[in-house]
Amino acid sequence: MNRRRYSRLLLLAFAAALFAGLVMGIGISRLVSQAEYTQTARLTGTSYSRHSELEQALLQGLHDENAADLQTGTELLHRYGYTLHTFNNKNRLLIIAGSVGLWMLLFLLFAAVQYRLQIKRKERIAGLTAYLYSINQGQHHILPRTGEDEYSFLEDELYKTVVELRHTRETAVLERQSLADNLSDIAHQIKTPLTSVSLMAELLADSRQNSADALYVEKIQSQLTRLERLVSSLLTLSRLDAGTLELQQLPVDVYTMLASAAEPLENILSGRRQTLTLQSSPAISYRGDYHWSSEALLNVLMNCSEHTPTGGNITVSYALNPVYTQIIVEDSGAGFPAEELPHIFKRFYKGSNARKDSVGIGLALAHSIIQRQNGSIHAENRPEGGARFVIKWYAH
Repeated sequence: MNRRRYSRLLLLAFAAALFAGLVMGIGISRLVSQAEYTQTARLTGTSYSRHSELEQALLQGLHDENAADLQTGTELLHRYGYTLHTFNNKNRLLIIAGSVGLWMLLFLLFAAVQYRLQIKRKERIAGLTAYLYSINQGQHHILPRTGEDEYSFLEDELYKTVVELRHTRETAVLERQSLADNLSDIAHQIKTPLTSVSLMAELLADSRQNSADALYVEKIQSQLTRLERLVSSLLTLSRLDAGTLELQQLPVDVYTMLASAAEPLENILSGRRQTLTLQSSPAISYRGDYHWSSEALLNVLMNCSEHTPTGGNITVSYALNPVYTQIIVEDSGAGFPAEELPHIFKRFYKGSNARKDSVGIGLALAHSIIQRQNGSIHAENRPEGGARFVIKWYAH
């Protein structure tokens, strides 16, 4: 409420109180005067009807204020039990009824005004709330002006804020799209020479089978494979950021998807003598994208393998409830340092236990893919040691 409106309300309240006081004073004065006049007329009439010769004396008594006559009359009334309380009791009910009636009328008027103001406030708040709801639903429109009141300033600032936020959002979307396009272009530009280099490395490996240079060729091929995977991951992230990666919503059998995700790791697990235990029953499914779900789980399993010592174990289990389908991936490694847990799904974040050649993009990619499919992924440490990933695919 602005200062001008508040001052006007105070002035109105003062005027109403002054008016009520004047009305009440005039009303009480009329009641008292009426009672006094009625009593005087009654006494005068009684005296005159019995002693008409006292007419002049009676009129003289009404006109003059004689203290001796007042004293004599008071003593006479007291002698027969008529006191001031006698007349107070007689007029009290009438005066109280008049006063209470006046103040009740003022109270009802005040309550009616306050009720109307309350209804108006609720309507204004409901209007502003509906406007914000429509904005959240993507329905941008001009906030209608309903007049000047205590919410007008809030209404103006709210509209300015919404316009500014919409402009900021549109700018951010354009910038994100531009960044994603640039990253996609760079990834495509890198893939062309990578393909050529990979082909030449394969030819070189075929010609150097019995040479000491074969080891170097093998290392080159390994780094090229890693670089190709990095470029592919960056391209996928750029498509996720831009919202151009189309994900299907079809029934996905959990066991089949997990088996597909683990298949590329067979040689790696065998080389590290690691055991992957995959639950095979019961048959459970969820709605999502089979290919990209498998890609996300491959990154999770690869992370577990990298942080599990030689001869360690990786266990995958899953379950279904009315709310979501849950997949739990656990390993027998060292687990996560507590201070790193909030950051492990950030892009290019490398923990203290990460490999030297790690880029820090696998878990970030898995996180983005799972979220885009109405899912969530959470990392924690097992009480008995090791890491645990909890993945939930929520029912639509």
